[in-house]
Amino acid sequence: MKHIYKLLAGVALATTAYSCGGKSELFPDLYGKDRRSVLTDFNDVKNGGGKAQKAAPAMYVDFSAGMYTAFGAGNIKQLMAQSFNIVLEQQFSVFKLVQDEVTPITVANSTELGQIVNDPKQYLDRRAPIQVAVEQIVNGKSDALLITDFEEFQNGAEVTSTAYLKISFSKWLHRGNSISFFIADYKEGKIDKHIYFTVFNYGRPTEKSLISKLRPVLSALPAKFDLSAEPYVLKTEYPEPGQGGIFRDEKAKDMQHQNVLDLQPSFFSAANNNNPFEYYPLGVDWETIAQAKKEYSSSGQFKDMFRKLFVDLSNIDSYEIEGLDVRAYDATNDFERYAKCVEASKHKPRIIKGGDGEQKIADNESDEIALNCYNSDGTIKAEYKYEPIEQPLINGVFGLNQALFMNTSHDDRSKTEIGLSLADDLQGLNSPGSNRLVRVVINISKVKVNTTNTVMDKFRWINADGIANTALYESVRNTLDDLRPVNKTIFTYYIKTAQ
Repeated sequence: MKHIYKLLAGVALATTAYSCGGKSELFPDLYGKDRRSVLTDFNDVKNGGGKAQKAAPAMYVDFSAGMYTAFGAGNIKQLMAQSFNIVLEQQFSVFKLVQDEVTPITVANSTELGQIVNDPKQYLDRRAPIQVAVEQIVNGKSDALLITDFEEFQNGAEVTSTAYLKISFSKWLHRGNSISFFIADYKEGKIDKHIYFTVFNYGRPTEKSLISKLRPVLSALPAKFDLSAEPYVLKTEYPEPGQGGIFRDEKAKDMQHQNVLDLQPSFFSAANNNNPFEYYPLGVDWETIAQAKKEYSSSGQFKDMFRKLFVDLSNIDSYEIEGLDVRAYDATNDFERYAKCVEASKHKPRIIKGGDGEQKIADNESDEIALNCYNSDGTIKAEYKYEPIEQPLINGVFGLNQALFMNTSHDDRSKTEIGLSLADDLQGLNSPGSNRLVRVVINISKVKVNTTNTVMDKFRWINADGIANTALYESVRNTLDDLRPVNKTIFTYYIKTAQ
């Protein structure tokens, strides 16, 4: 395979003038020092993401009349105290739900909050505005803990069958968030009832998220349910962080010769930072990649271009993911348009008043990007306001290693491996051109609602009048039907080849 290394050497020696819409001198290196932040933002635009906490987490406590009995039950009282201690370790907003109002509570510590919860005079009537509280949570941008029995009264009557929370639940999940229910059983007289410690998770949870702190405590309860349209966790297991999961010749004598596809030092992975994408800049073109694939395949290697990406599919509370697929796009023009617009926004010209009082760019403005990308009145030109460009589909080049996915999923759903395969022969296919940015996405292709999950039964109950209350059950069930995550992107590879 010596001639492959010769090709690599030739590519390394070649110098290419980068052309960019006739203004290459303005944007000489769109894949340069800012590539990580720009590509991260670009990926967020394409796939959604970038959800940072915008406010302090909040806690909402139901103070309707029946809750005093519930909060006094031994296991629930203990969990309340533990939850208060965890929640109030940091800056937090606390609200009580009573008399049709969501009212802030000013407390300095968990002891003060516990005293309020243990005061029977706080529990004034049955009208805890649960729907209003959930809407307030959903319209916010932070984690929240809601402790309630989900018994909603509107217009003086109990809501027993209407899916009154479906719209709010769907809105929250549609934005990439999730809801975790921890359910405690108790008796109110002879009536079997439930208390729900409900954690609204803003974005994908991290070790700093509220759920990460509460789950070890609340998992003591026998019933839990994660309502999520993203019921999976991704991780990578690379030999070295800087190598990624791209094919390497593990039999080669040293790391330089192992690096068959000439992965550049500017590679980066955001996969383990809750941002599921990676950037692979290669020092070779697709012709060289195809040649390497052909030669290594003859010795049983290079079945997949990427490996060592794992997905945990063991959480089947909401959905069972049964299949994935792969789609590839030429993202070059779209990304470069985006990168130009981002860079242009950093070069606002200095504005002065003209002779007739009009706004104009200062005569001594010397910034070439400002002079070329902004109109004479200082407003940015239309071509530097980002509008997505359709990314041409690349067919027949990339695929999912279905055997690997099915076999590892069967062995251990918590460690299902994803392999991205490359066609055996790229000739005659719609292969990418040289010096391009290819975007390869892995999507959910087959998923079903887990209708056999017995925890769903905990979302309905018989009330004091002997009437079945299915309002919460219908809210959850309708949300699951509405947000089935078919075609949802779970991971993205960006591949930048040389000319």
